[in-house]
Amino acid sequence: MLVMTALIAALYQSGCAGIAAANGNAVLSGAQFNANTSTINLGNVALGDTKTATVTFTNSTNSAVTIGNISVSGPGFNASGIPSGTILNPGETATLSITFTPASTGTQSGSITLTSNSQNSSITVGLQASGVPAGDHLAALSWGSVGALAIGYNIYRGTTSGGPYGRVNTALDGNTTYTDSAVSAGQSYYYVVTAVGSNSAESAYSNEVLASIPSP
Repeated sequence: MLVMTALIAALYQSGCAGIAAANGNAVLSGAQFNANTSTINLGNVALGDTKTATVTFTNSTNSAVTIGNISVSGPGFNASGIPSGTILNPGETATLSITFTPASTGTQSGSITLTSNSQNSSITVGLQASGVPAGDHLAALSWGSVGALAIGYNIYRGTTSGGPYGRVNTALDGNTTYTDSAVSAGQSYYYVVTAVGSNSAESAYSNEVLASIPSP
């Protein structure tokens, strides 16, 4: 059985990769089907990196709401987490994950539009983010070896404590250290590591560590 030992994170700073920004403000209340924000600003995202935010939809009406189509506009933006046809009973919520992966530097704008059979049948949330050059900020990770039981390790990163996490190494890593250079100034990242055995079995996540990247 593969069991990961503690994961340790260290940060090194030499340069600037921009400053991350927060989500938009909460909007709308009352007996409607609505979103908890009208705008989402994902701030600066380094080339080669992906940043995630969420928007929550709440059925505050007295009847069930069926979600229809979710469309996304704007280069680099994507949405997932709410399948078409999802039914929300009164008081229930559904959360959509918004990601931005810049293909080039510069500010990008977009939107997500969700349709439903509710009285306000279309809800639009504005999106904004900026692609910035990958800077000289680094997150340096190290962890304890599990010995001959492991043929390598996978490194995972998220922007929310507890996940979801995405794998950052493209191939199984045989080392017990990893340097993540695709980080943005002012952003917080959460890392976990798994060990992989010769039978391709993967261990559970290690403990999570927080890497808070300094602002310029």
